[in-house]
Amino acid sequence: MNWKEELKDFYKRRADFIRKDISEKIDFTDVFDPFIDEKVDNPIMIIGEAPGENEVKKQEPFVGKAGENLNYLISLSGLDRKKDFLITNAFPFRTIEGKKNRTPKASELKKGSFLLKKEIEIIKPKLILLLGNSSIKAFSYLYPEVKKLKKCGFYKLNGLKIGICYHPSPLAFNRKEIRSSLEKFFKKLGEEYGG
Repeated sequence: MNWKEELKDFYKRRADFIRKDISEKIDFTDVFDPFIDEKVDNPIMIIGEAPGENEVKKQEPFVGKAGENLNYLISLSGLDRKKDFLITNAFPFRTIEGKKNRTPKASELKKGSFLLKKEIEIIKPKLILLLGNSSIKAFSYLYPEVKKLKKCGFYKLNGLKIGICYHPSPLAFNRKEIRSSLEKFFKKLGEEYGG
């Protein structure tokens, strides 16, 4: 089985891994990158926070306002979202408070980290981008030293290449210094990993 088929199979089974241990309100609608078959081998892996309402409706990550911001940033890199990136989340399912999205809790991110580890093993990404605090926290359960690294930089960590920057949420992206940091980060990404 090639990595793309293995990844699709993994996505079909991951809800069972979460359901048995978490009693919080979670929408288990599958949300995953719909362009798996178009990916290059060893794509750049982008890890966001968790799917929101828009992502659940479309069953695709980063399709709301944060997704629009991400598309803009990817365009600065000169890379192709469909081919060059595999987009996933620190916690793979929508976490809910009332009817609204909520940030995943530490226990959920810890559980999600085991799924991230498996995704990384399957994908073997050339680079992992941690966008925002939730992805950094989930990744820190696998590699605690990631907490010591500064945002908006590229690093080598335990044989992995990682990039750390802010999440392109509308709230963050509207802050001039965060937007500028994200723009520089994605331009550097293009210089390092572009065609």
